[in-house]
Amino acid sequence: MTKNELEIKISTLQSLVTQKNEELIDYAAQIERLNDELKDLNKPKLTPLQFDELHTAIEEAVGQFDFDDSDNYSFDFHIDYDNRIAIESLTFDNADEIVREVYDQVCELFAEQTAPEDEISTQEHLNQD
Repeated sequence: MTKNELEIKISTLQSLVTQKNEELIDYAAQIERLNDELKDLNKPKLTPLQFDELHTAIEEAVGQFDFDDSDNYSFDFHIDYDNRIAIESLTFDNADEIVREVYDQVCELFAEQTAPEDEISTQEHLNQD
């Protein structure tokens, strides 16, 4: 082979590699999109209005929480190098209270439905005891 033929062959192979890499990227994107669809398959479906109501309920729950209440926090103090008292660490202790507030607000939007499979597993659990 001549130098020119080798350069053409290298260029052709590089083009093929680039093309195949683009195809692999496209396939990976398709797989990711299909995996997202698979995850969403069994989720309950909500309309845009219902999503807005859900957002509003969460906003109201978080808005009702009193973040200014110092009892919601734990403080660790230390004395600074210039003899000033400073806060060494600050911990928010009532995350579970926020969760409860949000849960209560969201529950107001939905009615609970009994599921036959839940009743069967509960009955089996009771029978084992």
